[in-house]
Amino acid sequence: MAAIFYTYAGMKFIIFIGLAIALQTSIIFHVYSLIGYISTKKMDYFRLFMVTAVSNMLISIAIATVVMLDQKIVSGINMDSILLLESGLLFIYMMTIKIRVTLVIIKRVRDPKNYHFSHFGKKIYNTTVVDFKEVITYFVTFPFTMMAGAYFIVKIIK
Repeated sequence: MAAIFYTYAGMKFIIFIGLAIALQTSIIFHVYSLIGYISTKKMDYFRLFMVTAVSNMLISIAIATVVMLDQKIVSGINMDSILLLESGLLFIYMMTIKIRVTLVIIKRVRDPKNYHFSHFGKKIYNTTVVDFKEVITYFVTFPFTMMAGAYFIVKIIK
């Protein structure tokens, strides 16, 4: 099995899978930058949107070129391994979102302007500690994180 990766066809297959993963990652950053630009109107998000648009086109052209050179690459794809990679990447992306939201909330909790002390010496947090969009993001991504993580872990264990 390991000998296939040392052949020319095996290397093209690895390049194809690497380009597919790069395209998926670029599309996720593309959607992220689009949402960021629409919600904040910052030019940084627009620049990232344009860069990811160009990278999506270039990676797609590279994938099409690899497939045109050897059509057997597409027929040789093992869907179980692709689903394992996809579920693993989706799980990692969703966990990254959750960790980022959690770290932003923890940063706000530690900021003294977001809480005050009661008469009994207890901290009382303001409602500005947690933003509504963060709560929605956290709970909307929860089912996808659980499904992708469960599939990924079960496939790894098997």
